[in-house]
Amino acid sequence: MTEQENPIVREAVGVFQSEQALQAAVDDLLSHGFDRSELSLLAPLSSVREQLGHSFTSLNELEDDAAVPTTAYVSTDVIGDAEGGVFGGFIYVGALATLTAVVASGGAIGAAIIAAAAGGIGGGAIGAVLAKLIGEHHADYVEDQLERGGLLLWVRTWNAADEKHAVEILTVHSGTDVHVHDLPATHDVLEDRYGGDTFAGELQAYRGVPYTYLPDGEYYISGEVLPTERDVKARIDRDIYLETLQSEAKAQGWDIEIVLADPAGVFHTPAKLLAGDLPDAIKADILRRWAYGEKQLEIASDDGMKPAKNGDRLQEINLALERL
Repeated sequence: MTEQENPIVREAVGVFQSEQALQAAVDDLLSHGFDRSELSLLAPLSSVREQLGHSFTSLNELEDDAAVPTTAYVSTDVIGDAEGGVFGGFIYVGALATLTAVVASGGAIGAAIIAAAAGGIGGGAIGAVLAKLIGEHHADYVEDQLERGGLLLWVRTWNAADEKHAVEILTVHSGTDVHVHDLPATHDVLEDRYGGDTFAGELQAYRGVPYTYLPDGEYYISGEVLPTERDVKARIDRDIYLETLQSEAKAQGWDIEIVLADPAGVFHTPAKLLAGDLPDAIKADILRRWAYGEKQLEIASDDGMKPAKNGDRLQEINLALERL
């Protein structure tokens, strides 16, 4: 099979020894050009063991395994909002699917709701039960992985600049065993698991891109298992956006690698970037990447290296982002 028939994707991966360190890395990634749909965490270990069909001693064994089940990143702010929101009633019951990364068992939640309803308990009390379960499942999810070696974070990268930035960010936030690896864009094991002869799911499509809905509530799209339809659509939106970015760069005669790695070398000032006719989403993406580069220059200056020529450039970038 040729490389064209079996394309690859690139991912950066790191292991974190605390939830706080992982969250700091994620915040930095999202602030500097990476999208939430490009971040993946390890699925609950019960799912990992079931899907892989074998045991493992350490999570380090799973870092480069394309068949390992993953789940989308869910912000701890969302978890906190959910814990507070459910106290008001059923506002988060319909949205609990978005917490798949931290709630490993929807059945436990469903049983708690049924038991509370059967006992005539009001909505506020049911909300308290849900909040407690969300917190407990999240704590178990984190503890299980820390006991096996740490919290895994994968970052989908699209070019050399992405790879460099992802590795730097994961490392600066105390990620260990940080590296970039190749993965097949489609994987035979996953294709068989989610589309083979015994597959019982439902084929769907969004923006012309096919994906499958699975009976256990998961979604599968070209080599990746995602917990919610929202995550599937975010992934498809991101892919289409990147295609648009490539097209715009080609139309302008730019080298896309240079645009993403060194925006200052192409646009010179944030004002010139804003004055162009690029879509606002692309301008914002470039500005975030530009901000990362300027912050690295400031750090180098603080460490005694040659200072940046324009110390106000980061402020200009932030003001340009506010304008967008």
